[in-house]
Amino acid sequence: LLLLLLLPPPLHCRAEAVKLEVRMPPSLTALHVNACPGNCSYRGGCMRQGSEQRAFCKCHYGFAGAACEQTDEGLGYRSTCWNNCQGRGVCRRGFCHCRKGWWGKDCGRSRTYGAHSARRAVHRLKVFAYDLPWELAYQPEYQLGWQDHDSIYMAWKVFGEMFFNDSSAMRTDNPYEANMFYIPAMTYAYSSNLGDTQVHATRVIDHVRATWPFFNRTRGLDHFMWLTNDQGACSWPGATHPEMANVIKVVHYAWHHPFGKSLPSGWDRLQNKHWGCFHPLRDICATPYWNGQAETAAATYGLAGSAPTFDAKLIPTQRLLFFAGGIRHHEPGYSHGTRQELHRRFGKGQHPNVTIHEGSFPDYIAAVRGSKFCVAPSGHGWGIRLSQYMAQGCVPVIIQDDVYQAWEDLLPYSEFSVRLPKSRIAALPELLAAIPDEDYLALRAGVAKHWRAFVWSSGAGGTAYDLMMASLQSRMVRLQARQFHPLQQQPHAAYGALG
Repeated sequence: LLLLLLLPPPLHCRAEAVKLEVRMPPSLTALHVNACPGNCSYRGGCMRQGSEQRAFCKCHYGFAGAACEQTDEGLGYRSTCWNNCQGRGVCRRGFCHCRKGWWGKDCGRSRTYGAHSARRAVHRLKVFAYDLPWELAYQPEYQLGWQDHDSIYMAWKVFGEMFFNDSSAMRTDNPYEANMFYIPAMTYAYSSNLGDTQVHATRVIDHVRATWPFFNRTRGLDHFMWLTNDQGACSWPGATHPEMANVIKVVHYAWHHPFGKSLPSGWDRLQNKHWGCFHPLRDICATPYWNGQAETAAATYGLAGSAPTFDAKLIPTQRLLFFAGGIRHHEPGYSHGTRQELHRRFGKGQHPNVTIHEGSFPDYIAAVRGSKFCVAPSGHGWGIRLSQYMAQGCVPVIIQDDVYQAWEDLLPYSEFSVRLPKSRIAALPELLAAIPDEDYLALRAGVAKHWRAFVWSSGAGGTAYDLMMASLQSRMVRLQARQFHPLQQQPHAAYGALG
């Protein structure tokens, strides 16, 4: 009975089956549900903490209360329903039950439009978002395990809620005037961080193609979809599936593998050998979201009324270079071998002014803020360090060969970061120490100037949403200028969508 209570909704309520793996924290003991108040309303499991005798309910995502009797709408991306249904409906089990006259994903729509209601916008960005049926894109009120998805993968939902709340002229409910189309798929909800996103994405794209006329007129070049999993679109095919290749992929991992270049160790199964995981003219690399992002930036730069911890005119003296995190010596493909090489050369105190530490580090944020430079490598795919260093106030050293960074076509990275190839790791301390103080302080000033681009919360001064819309605007202009064209299912088109 307990196992049944821990299962996700039946498979007929989900677009795809997912592998269930129930993990119990070692300090929790599972009890029969009738040992808890109200049987936890059959919305959670009954638990006991450590040696305590008192049983309590551990509610599934979306429910709260001593007996899980309350619907917990939460805040921000943790809301069971997007934007809490805009106050125009009731959120039940992840669905918005809208008041009469309203409909849509978050009860945000009240008008319909005919085919001749408007002409397609030419000069100004106009983005229309599809409404997808629940059997294709639905996030249940609870997830596998006891918590919601890891926040670092949730930029897709943060953007979605901000977009549906956008009252500017960039968003339109009239698809006939739109020149960009948002497919609000939930690939991460179906694949998690290391799963295959193709099954869910293919179903959604096929539905959009068959239901509306807009996808087929450009073969998907003016449509975009988020893929925040570790390796983004690395598992997606290229020219053999043009309907998928043409879609603008919004990712965190933007590895552009040049055609003909040998693959790094561990990447022999890369599907698309012609541009890898990311097409820089078409796709968008967005900055990730993470819990505490706004609060960290506010403390660093003194936005909450307190004194800032960051001084652009001060040179940190604790150490020259810092990194702490996973190394994974046994996985050569992890971080393309960068973390392993750093640790081999500088780990375990091999350099007096460099700290490359495997695992967690005591008082991590203080260590970051006390270092002149902080290494930003990749991980299984994309890495979180760059966005964290910008919020925490450390000049990032990016060592990610052939990997584009967030908003790289919009931001002057040379003003706030140092970029080096993996081949220069051996000389890293000497190269960084040779940077004159004047140039280093200019980089610190660049961090203070551009950190907002890596923060999503507009209330904390973040501009990530604005840069996402600017990225769409630039893709719209490129499409109109025919800088790339639809892929055809022909051999000569296999090198990409370049015009």
